[in-house]
Amino acid sequence: MDVNPSTIASSSSPSQNPDSEITAIGFQFIGPLPTPGMLEDFDRVVPGLARKIVDRSELELHHRHKVEELALTARIEDRRAARRLSQQGQWMAFVLAVLFSGLGVYLVLNGYPKVGGAMATTTVVALAGVFLTGQLKRPKQNIKDQKEDTK
Repeated sequence: MDVNPSTIASSSSPSQNPDSEITAIGFQFIGPLPTPGMLEDFDRVVPGLARKIVDRSELELHHRHKVEELALTARIEDRRAARRLSQQGQWMAFVLAVLFSGLGVYLVLNGYPKVGGAMATTTVVALAGVFLTGQLKRPKQNIKDQKEDTK
């Protein structure tokens, strides 16, 4: 919208004319690009500027999409790796528990009841301790989630 400066200069101030109106003009746009009218004005001031603005906006859009895609891919891979590590740890714990419990039973059956009992017992206690410690070290839920869990 073009406003003629001579019209503004010749208008009387509100204090001089109480029945006069004041009109305010403002522009606002939301998004990566100015309005088509503004682009046209930019191009009039600097030829080719509108094309540069549009091209720059397209580059920024492509860059943002690529960064978001990379971040999403990285999060997915991190979760997969964490799941694999967790599963490996569980399998190792299972194998060790069976191995040491079996060794404890073997020792009990072959005349070493105290050593065998201690080995089997400490294996179970150690695994329970690791399990409970893992449970305690998990990030605490926020208060809202805790209230929902108690319902």
